[in-house]
Amino acid sequence: MKWHNSIIALLYLFCTHLHAHKPETKINKADNFKASGQPTPATAVGSKPRFAPPKLPDGAYYAQYFPGPGSPADHGLVLSQSKKDSDELADKYDGQWSVEVPDSSAIEGDYALVMKSPAKHYAISAKLDRPFVFDQPDKQFVLQYDVKFQHGMECGGAYLKLLTDSPSLNLTEFTDRTAYTIMFGPDKCGPEHKLHFILRHRCPATGNVEEKHARKPQVDLSAYFNDKRTHLYTLVVSSDNSFQVYIDQVLVNNGSLLEDLQPPVNPPPDADDSTDQKPADWDDREKIPDPKAVRPADWDESQSEFIDDAQASVPAGWLLDEPPTVPDTTAKKPADWDDDIDGAWQPAHIENPKCKDAPGCGPWTRPKVRNPLYRGQWTPPLVDNPAYRGAWRPRRIANADGFVDKQPWKFSPIGAIGFELWSVTEGVAFDNLLIVDRKPLADSFADQTWSIKRQAERQQDSALQAVFDAVRDATNDRPWIWAALLVGVVLPARGGADRSGALSHGAAAENSRKGLNDPDSTLINILLSIYRFVNKIASLIDTGFARLKVQAFLHFYTLLLMLI
Repeated sequence: MKWHNSIIALLYLFCTHLHAHKPETKINKADNFKASGQPTPATAVGSKPRFAPPKLPDGAYYAQYFPGPGSPADHGLVLSQSKKDSDELADKYDGQWSVEVPDSSAIEGDYALVMKSPAKHYAISAKLDRPFVFDQPDKQFVLQYDVKFQHGMECGGAYLKLLTDSPSLNLTEFTDRTAYTIMFGPDKCGPEHKLHFILRHRCPATGNVEEKHARKPQVDLSAYFNDKRTHLYTLVVSSDNSFQVYIDQVLVNNGSLLEDLQPPVNPPPDADDSTDQKPADWDDREKIPDPKAVRPADWDESQSEFIDDAQASVPAGWLLDEPPTVPDTTAKKPADWDDDIDGAWQPAHIENPKCKDAPGCGPWTRPKVRNPLYRGQWTPPLVDNPAYRGAWRPRRIANADGFVDKQPWKFSPIGAIGFELWSVTEGVAFDNLLIVDRKPLADSFADQTWSIKRQAERQQDSALQAVFDAVRDATNDRPWIWAALLVGVVLPARGGADRSGALSHGAAAENSRKGLNDPDSTLINILLSIYRFVNKIASLIDTGFARLKVQAFLHFYTLLLMLI
């Protein structure tokens, strides 16, 4: 509706104004940016900051902050024209991408790459400005990007694949089979929340490639998928074989490429000898039956474990002479029944009506109880085996497939960056993708992008919370206000709606001519009712701060009504 955007804008202005009048608040919005060490946005629309382009890090291998609208191709992204390794049509990469300002964005004009389709496969990628080659000990590998799950996440991934550079790399054919060097980022399905760091390591001896997984972060990741805020994900790999994983610039996982990946980068130096066999006389039984034990003379193995209960009797009312089921006297032989082919026809049996209220019908059998004389089969007790030699293991020999890679940080070179994903939930927004070779460069870029966005989102959330705080403070000691609101506003508005539904055709036509049946007019009537009610409330409140909040609420409604 035409009034919708106006309401949103004025509501935000009101909320931030209300928040600014709290006695304990000493710092305004611009001061908040300065106090937190974040750059102040260059311009603002109302109280919402306007997007300011960041300065790209010198020597960045890839940097994309989506400066404005346009198709993904306009921003250097390539959609895959292939499909997953399957003949099924459902495995086609048909998820729709859009470069747009995310819903409820806290910054005016801050564009991002958004997944638009629910329950679809996605594949999109972009070439790096130049390949990242892991050959210089004095540089790091730093990958950074931010993600916003606008609608939370039910099941889907938001991880990046860093595609291995090769002459045959064709981004239009990007699929799940495309070779990658690193996979990094969040992933969730059901109750399991993940933050992947997967390395594809090439064995220097054989050339075979194997995936190596970092251990799961020992922190609760659920909030990052559910709070609908923007979160920053950073991976740092250094030439000392260390790695660090950050969320929102807070360390959540770290370790060594040599010690903290599974399976390990380097296989064990020795292995079991597959040709070795256990000797025939090797006794690996730790316990054996006592050869000296004798079965007791009174041990009776003939007794059954369960016997009939001699104490039981036929329940009262049990109909011994009545069968549980009887032929259905209402059944009729089908017209197409052939006795020669189908056999003699017999009506189906139904439950005997006489048994309906009886505890049972037909023969009665005694229930079973455990036999107190039962002892089971006798077995001799176990004793230590004097010939026990321990568990046998094959001898160890040098691992024929063994190798030692002391520099696993020298990954295969990276030529492109890509999302190859499945997501049930749409609306996942990606922004500020960056690859550099020093973490301070990534930190500086985050200060100009994600940090400002985080501050704006916090202020936006605080402004919305201020509305609830105002209502709570005004009604905390006056619970009767809620009842008055119901009687004075909601029910009259509902009654008015019901009465308007009962208008005659002529009256409805007249109202239509005057615009009274228009949804905007209905909204105005409701807002006027709320204004009158809150105005009465204000005259009854004597607490200075609470009254100030209600008066601010009235100012907001006055502006809103004037605009509409």
